[in-house]
Amino acid sequence: MSRSALSCAALMLLTSCAPKKVESPLEKVPPAEIAQARELASRGDARAAQNAYETFIINHPGTVEADLARLELGVLQADLGRCQSGVPHLEQAQDSDDRAIALHASLHLAMCRLKLGDPERALQGIEPLAAERFSDEEQALLWDTAVIASEQTIDGSLGLRVVDALIARGAAPPDPERLDAAIELLAQKVTIEEAAALFGELRTGALPHVAISMRLLQHALETQDADLITTTADALRGSGFLDDPEVAMLVARADEFLYGNPYVLGALLPLSGRGQEVGRQLLQGMQLAQLDEGGPELVVRDTGDSPSKTSSAVESLIGDQRVIAVLGPVGSRTTEAAAEVTRRAGVPLISFSASEDVSGAGERVFRFLYSPRDELEALVRAARKRGSSRFVILYPDHGYGRTMERLFDQEVAAAGGVYCDGVAYPPGTKSFVEYVRTVLETDCNTVLLADVGEHVALIAPTFAAEGAWSIGEGTLPDHAEREVHFLLPSPSWAPNLLRRAQRYLQGALIALPFYEGSDSTINQHFRTAYETRYGQPPATFAAYGYDAYRMISGALRQGYQTREALTDALKTGVGVTSVTSVGSLSADRDPAHPPQLYEVRGDLLVALH
Repeated sequence: MSRSALSCAALMLLTSCAPKKVESPLEKVPPAEIAQARELASRGDARAAQNAYETFIINHPGTVEADLARLELGVLQADLGRCQSGVPHLEQAQDSDDRAIALHASLHLAMCRLKLGDPERALQGIEPLAAERFSDEEQALLWDTAVIASEQTIDGSLGLRVVDALIARGAAPPDPERLDAAIELLAQKVTIEEAAALFGELRTGALPHVAISMRLLQHALETQDADLITTTADALRGSGFLDDPEVAMLVARADEFLYGNPYVLGALLPLSGRGQEVGRQLLQGMQLAQLDEGGPELVVRDTGDSPSKTSSAVESLIGDQRVIAVLGPVGSRTTEAAAEVTRRAGVPLISFSASEDVSGAGERVFRFLYSPRDELEALVRAARKRGSSRFVILYPDHGYGRTMERLFDQEVAAAGGVYCDGVAYPPGTKSFVEYVRTVLETDCNTVLLADVGEHVALIAPTFAAEGAWSIGEGTLPDHAEREVHFLLPSPSWAPNLLRRAQRYLQGALIALPFYEGSDSTINQHFRTAYETRYGQPPATFAAYGYDAYRMISGALRQGYQTREALTDALKTGVGVTSVTSVGSLSADRDPAHPPQLYEVRGDLLVALH
């Protein structure tokens, strides 16, 4: 780092603030005996000078004059290379009532301790002297001692504090380039924790603070810590050292990291292991959107089902690719792992997990999928609007089924309905007669079927066989005993469900964020393009991937081309004409609109508005 010219200029501006020079009248006009000892020393008769000083000290105990003799004797011993003998005299002299004698003694004592191999004590001795002004010769000694001790010390924090105080006093160092090098060395000696403390302690804009800011910024870039990057980069911008190429380059790296590359979008998808079919569909939807949009490059990383693999993958996307945002992952565990990294790095993360906890992982984490609660809330509200008041759930006795039973109970209560105890059946059940009869023993006639479409195609006819029909706006068959109303969340839908059981599902309400049979222009384009490219109809996750990529690409085209701007845009509802019902996201970082509901009418699904 070449900052010598700048550091000199900065120091010279402060010289007018320098304190009064340290000087004692006694030193100017010493007693005759001390003057004689000086004369002997100047002629090179060190032994005689030493004897003269010692005799004076013995004959004048407890006086400041004796303190002066001790000071000069200690300096003499140091000049002769006998610091070990000089230290006791200097230690006594630094306690003198004459302030100037005490300060001079402290300075030379620090120099001696450095020569004796104790740079830490040397720096401790210099620290209180930093605000003083000595003669030119002693000022040079002060700087040399500080710089050499800084080079040798293991206590980088102490060295930086001392140098910072010396610079603050305003006198220029004898060797600015060596000072530069010493400051850089000290900054590398401190731990990151020590550097963080010094960042708030050293004077902003001074060389030691610049060195610490650079150390912290380099660490922040390595650890992808956006908050620390912002703080330290701002400190460097305001330091006056941006003309230094090394500082300018580091700040530029910080800006590049904070803004992200608007031409690169990351994707974290399970392309191996469990969930790879979902990952494949999402990726195909994103790739199709990229072809349509001509948008940012899509850089994909495989998460498998591993949180640790996910963490490494997202660090690579952020650190190596500088992605503007990340699409994915899918699972809640991998989303938590990714969010830990993106939260620290300040990167927006658009997760394809349906867990309600996703958006709680950080202020830049978005949930693109509807949660089970979102769908149940929409279904119950629509049923209540149509006059239904009594609800019951028929569900498989496994994790998903039990979750739906719990949430359904809560949503019915929130909507002011009556909830009958749910009826569970063992997973893998093929005959549902017993369980349907149990449902019909209740007086609740709006039934949530919380199973896959294959089983719904068996359950709905079983109700009819037991005399309970779902008829919509039609009339009950002559042999029917009662009317029921079916509610189906999206996992209960299958493309062949109407072909198999439409007669028994008339009037049923279905939550479908994506309906492959929609006749909207965008859906027709998406279906045709997808089938042309991949040779099969698109499934729901392909539609989610398509819309998520287009939402980010559209926001970038509108000018939201930094990570922060993109995050704010998504929170304020920037969206697209979508193939799913997720056209935009909310300030709560989840879908801004409820999932689309459809009603079974004849052999069609009709969208409710």
